[in-house]
Amino acid sequence: MTGFFNIINKTIDIIQESMAKGRRVNEMNRLVESEDSTILIYYHPLSRIMFCSISDADDDTDKIKGVIHKIANRFWKKHQSDLKIFRTTTEKGRFQTLNADIENLTMGGKIGEVFPKLLVAKNVLEKVILMGTIEQLDFEIALLCTGENSPLKISRILKKKKNEIFDSLKKLEKLDVINI
Repeated sequence: MTGFFNIINKTIDIIQESMAKGRRVNEMNRLVESEDSTILIYYHPLSRIMFCSISDADDDTDKIKGVIHKIANRFWKKHQSDLKIFRTTTEKGRFQTLNADIENLTMGGKIGEVFPKLLVAKNVLEKVILMGTIEQLDFEIALLCTGENSPLKISRILKKKKNEIFDSLKKLEKLDVINI
């Protein structure tokens, strides 16, 4: 746990340094991954607010990034004028709608969950591999898509990187072999 918070502190230091130097906004956004969790830090330049998400390590970070971006833009549109008041008075009461937006856009915190499910029978999958459409790793990954295994769990079972698993899952989804 100590190492995890050390990484967070270093990340915050880098972001603050970037902000002080007037660097590009995309240099202020960070993704910190550990074995058990993922932290996504997103800086919204118009509102000058940093949004942060902590999720399970097996959640889809691309989906979470998209949702954080939506939350930040929605917050800015609704509360642009309220931010000026807040910065002088620290009155937070006006921002209560943010909680509802977060709940709705994250689907109760389940937006990043990914449990792929195989859509074809094993014998059909064997024919697809014989045709050369997929490789052996894709085949092994597809067989583990039971609807109960996350990409992280699959990567641990096959001893492969999570990114390799996600790439293969996207390929299998395009071929209508699995549903994500």
